[in-house]
Formats: sequence, structure tokens, C-alpha cells
Amino acid sequence: FVALERGGSLLAYDPQQGIDVLPVADSVTWRKPQAIGGYFGNLYVLDPLLNRILKYVPTDNVYTNPPSDYLSPQLEVDLTGAVDMAIDGNVYVLFADGRILKFFNGEPRPFTMDGLPTPMRSPTTVVVGGPQDPEAEGYVYVTDAGNERIVQFDKAGGFVRQLQAKSGEPQLRNLRGIYVDEQRGSIFILSGRTLWLAD
Repeated sequence: FVALERGGSLLAYDPQQGIDVLPVADSVTWRKPQAIGGYFGNLYVLDPLLNRILKYVPTDNVYTNPPSDYLSPQLEVDLTGAVDMAIDGNVYVLFADGRILKFFNGEPRPFTMDGLPTPMRSPTTVVVGGPQDPEAEGYVYVTDAGNERIVQFDKAGGFVRQLQAKSGEPQLRNLRGIYVDEQRGSIFILSGRTLWLAD
């Protein structure tokens, strides 16, 4: 398990070894890393204030070589307002205004959001399910905190459904994050300071 803490340190937890701080090249140049993702050992760091998605390739299981840019500067992608990122070979970037941008090999791909019944308000997390394969079946899930719901899209951006709590129930208040296990049909929901498990 790897986590990025607010100060920019990359923390790795191993049940046998405990917690270790992983060295990451050029981390002193980060301005405000918002999210990280991994794909076949590579580490991706979303830093909206730098307006970059940094790609680190491991050497001997550490990230001590300088990163490259996942997105070409010629694309002039504006990452202002990006709040989260998910990776399955495609990279999905979620913005505070509810937009989702999708990229493959650093190039833009369509993500339509067709059929979304109401706009998202204050989304916090994007998660992609299914195998770690850009062509595999699976879904994209977004925690829409302002509407107290979880929105499910297909990988092209078509709206599939929204998950909401029963009236008066607290499970989706103050949504902070989710983890979806499509294979087992389970979803872990972090709302406020409570972790919920649902089908």
C-alpha cells in the first residue's frame, strides 16, 4: 500500500516490513500534489499547481530518476481545479467543476458524460474498476459529494447509474472517497470519519 501525505512524502506500507518512506526524485519541486496513481510499477503524480502529471519509472523499486511529463506541453492542458486521478492504462482526471478528462499515452480521448441526469457538485474522487487494461471492460465511479451520490459511467463516459442512500440515511454525507471491487461486487465508502462497506 502506497500513500502520498500532504507534505509530499511517499509512504509505503508492507505487512512484513511496516511503514517506510520512499525517496522520490525532484519531490522538492512539487507545488501541491493532489493525487497519485500506479500502473505496472510506474508512479504518476498529479500536481495541478505545477500544471503537470509527472511520470516516474522505477529503478530497483524506487523512484530516484527524474520524472517525465505524461502530458505533452504542446497540448496546453489546463489542470487547474483537478482534484483526483485514476489509471487503468487510460488516465482519468477529475475536476472540482465535475469535468472528467481522459487520456491514453498522454493524448486526449473522449469522455462524454452523456446522460448524466444532473450536474455534479463538489466531486472528490474518481475510481476506475476492472482489470488494469485500457481496453478491458469496467466502469468509472465518481463520488459526487455535493449531491450525496456515487455516479457510475462506462469507460467512454456514458452515464450508467447513480447510487444514493435512502432518505435520512447518513452513508453518503460528507463523501470523501471510495474503493470499488467489481469482481466481488463490493464498494468501500469513506464519508466523514466513517468507513462503510456496501454491495
